[in-house]
Amino acid sequence: MSEWAQFWAVDLHVHTPGSSDARAEDYGTAEDVVSAAIAAGLDAIAITDHNTTTWCEAVAKAAAGRPLVVLPGVEISTDEGHLLAIFEEGTACSTIDDVLARLDIGRADQGKLDIAASVGFAEAAKEIVKAGGVAIAAHIDREKGLLRIPVPATLTRTLLEPCLSALEVVDLGIRTDVGNKIGSRRSIAYVQGSDTWDAAISRHSIAGIGARRTWIKASRPDLVGLKHALGDPQLRVQLGAPPPAVGYPMIEYIELIGGFLDRQSLALCPDLNCLLGGTGAGKSLILEAIRYALDQQVDRQAFPAIHAEVYARLRNALGAGIAKVEFRSGDVRYRVERAFSGDDDAAPRVWQHTGDDWIGIDTAPQELIKLAAFSQGEVLEYSRQPVGRMSLVDAGVDLSEVQSRIADTEGHLRDNATELLVARARVESLRASSAKEPELAEQVRELAALFDTKVVKAQAGWTKDASTLTKARTAVDQLAVHSLACPDATVAGEIAANEDLFTQTADVVRELGDEIRAAEQGMSSAINTARTRLASIHNQWQQRKAVFATELDAELAKVSQGSSLTTLRTHLESLQTKHGAAKASKDELDNEALPNLQQLDQQREELIDRLHRARGERREIRRGRVAELNGKTAGFVKLNVPAEGDFADFRAALGTLKVGSRVRDDVLDAIARYTYPFRFARLMWHGNINELADDSLGIDSASVARLVANIADRDLWGELLELQLVDRPDVLTMRFRKPDDGQYVAIEDLAHGQRCTAILVTLLADGTTPVLVDQPEDALHAPWIEEYLVDRLRSLRGTRQYIFATRSPGIVVSADAEQIITMRATAGRGECEASGSLERHNLNQLALHHLEGGRVPFQRRSDKLQPSIVDEE
Repeated sequence: MSEWAQFWAVDLHVHTPGSSDARAEDYGTAEDVVSAAIAAGLDAIAITDHNTTTWCEAVAKAAAGRPLVVLPGVEISTDEGHLLAIFEEGTACSTIDDVLARLDIGRADQGKLDIAASVGFAEAAKEIVKAGGVAIAAHIDREKGLLRIPVPATLTRTLLEPCLSALEVVDLGIRTDVGNKIGSRRSIAYVQGSDTWDAAISRHSIAGIGARRTWIKASRPDLVGLKHALGDPQLRVQLGAPPPAVGYPMIEYIELIGGFLDRQSLALCPDLNCLLGGTGAGKSLILEAIRYALDQQVDRQAFPAIHAEVYARLRNALGAGIAKVEFRSGDVRYRVERAFSGDDDAAPRVWQHTGDDWIGIDTAPQELIKLAAFSQGEVLEYSRQPVGRMSLVDAGVDLSEVQSRIADTEGHLRDNATELLVARARVESLRASSAKEPELAEQVRELAALFDTKVVKAQAGWTKDASTLTKARTAVDQLAVHSLACPDATVAGEIAANEDLFTQTADVVRELGDEIRAAEQGMSSAINTARTRLASIHNQWQQRKAVFATELDAELAKVSQGSSLTTLRTHLESLQTKHGAAKASKDELDNEALPNLQQLDQQREELIDRLHRARGERREIRRGRVAELNGKTAGFVKLNVPAEGDFADFRAALGTLKVGSRVRDDVLDAIARYTYPFRFARLMWHGNINELADDSLGIDSASVARLVANIADRDLWGELLELQLVDRPDVLTMRFRKPDDGQYVAIEDLAHGQRCTAILVTLLADGTTPVLVDQPEDALHAPWIEEYLVDRLRSLRGTRQYIFATRSPGIVVSADAEQIITMRATAGRGECEASGSLERHNLNQLALHHLEGGRVPFQRRSDKLQPSIVDEE
């Protein structure tokens, strides 16, 4: 049996042939009773025969060494109805018989059905409690049941009797009627017992054992566990369907080797675990080691100071040790080991439990189990950062697909920016070159008029041909063959029967590689051949050009009758060459460069639209999750994800663009607040100053013009395009309902302890991942721990695992931890002092010591504060 509290199936109303209205032939022996109870899936039974204990010892003896707790007891006939009296296992029957005697059921009358105690439920219950037992009103909605009390005032007074620990019901619906009678004055436990009633034969029978049962939560289903469960029925008593099996991920075990907690190991329960102990006992180290082993430490980028602090503690306390963690996710168990090496490079080693063995797997722990883990500092930082606290929302949604699309689109936008900058530079260069074309055309026309012979006029054609041939040759010279990485032809399988398939695969891959290499060699050879042939063609053209030049010079000699026209011819040739280049630039600008730039601009707009829609989709997913959380935290917290997001990153990016521009900071603040990176960069890129300027918002046109000029002068176009990708990240706004006036207040207007309470209430709203919180009471508003945090822990119990390092009585006691683990430090080493459920005496004493400082201060507080409790009642 585990040491922590878990649910046990119990039947607290079992008859045997010891009852005069039961037949021996319907039961058999005491051993038969025990076997029937075990076969029915019961963990404990209470022997409660009518006014007698004759079979208690025999059944207890029969259960010795078997998985069944037998509690001795009796069903007492009071003068108002039947009352179950249940005592601790091993209690002598004489002790119970003495209780009967004090109730005027003498030994000679014990076992008779026609006699009754001289008192009613309340007085009989007091005698039972005085003797160390538990009093439960039997089948209150049936004959001889408590609800048969005819006087309403007496009935209500009996229901409120503190010594009456529980009410046994047959029909569950009767609980509503009882609740209407006692209201909020008491939260009483309801149980169900079989009365070993066999409906098939309408009498008591062994076949009826366990037909109706109760599930109680305790470390063991003995009387101590029963008392503790009945004291907190909301969490520890369940009727109807059995408690569901744990289906959520949970950490089962942690062991540390080396350092402060060397060789210390802890088994963790699936519900609320509370680590107690003095300062420096190792409570926080346990949580930090779990996070380290599962590679889910404090976010270094988001909280660098906290990360450094936690890492320093690990370095000092864990040293060169190893953290081992076992956890369950779904139906599979995993084991993780991670050595501490003083940095983040030590990779966790992961095994999966298969059959009776552990098999190593190549999977990161965070892909198998997620943690909702918070150190003291993290809780406070989340309360301060609207962007950072969005992780509280993201933990409950799957953003992987939309995040992948966002990252993919951003990658395409960066590629587009690279091409766009090249295209813009090309357009500007071609514009500068083509701008000279009209002037050069006029100069060529005027100079060419001096030459009217056919040979001289052919000069222009030769000039154009030279440009065309040079362009073609240059294009071929720039060609290059890029090698493909050939696949590895070395493949082999594990199964011998498949060897032929792997041989065929290797042949296919090898042949492919040969063909790729042959193709590459063929292309290289073809390019080299083309270069050689083009060089030959160019030489032929040069020879023909030389012949033409001779003819041209001879013709010019006839016309010029001197050397001046020859000089003009040379000048004409130069002008024609420049004009041809300018005209080619204009053609390239109009036909290639501008269309390419426009195409890239259009492509960017489409990508920007895609990015904008993906980010909007992410926001809507988050808003859907926020709507769920608002439903689950109704009356505590109101959350929202506003459309405008956070503009801090945008403002920082604007600061890099404005250096040297003399643009005032307040103008940049206004731009960051009232426009978006998409639109700002688009307007700057196209120089649309007037569309961005808005004096009513504090964005004047002169400042915008200076900003554009600064971007152009410092060639910051690349930075501008990168700025267009800057996100205004979603923020999570929170308003918290204050208990004093019920008003919702923005979290930024609360004290830091109140902020942290709001964060933890949101964290605990729902989810299935294990929750690890380190000493939340240090950051919480103390009066709100019970009001909010305990309320969430109680209402959400059984939905996920919680592990708290704490000193808060509210979390440990009021939230009703299933397992308490106390830690202590001695001689420079830490150790686990004890572990188990609060109802056990040693754990109860240790909890009193660690939470309240011991018996004396607790008693003083109780004595001095008790009058206030009495006055309120």
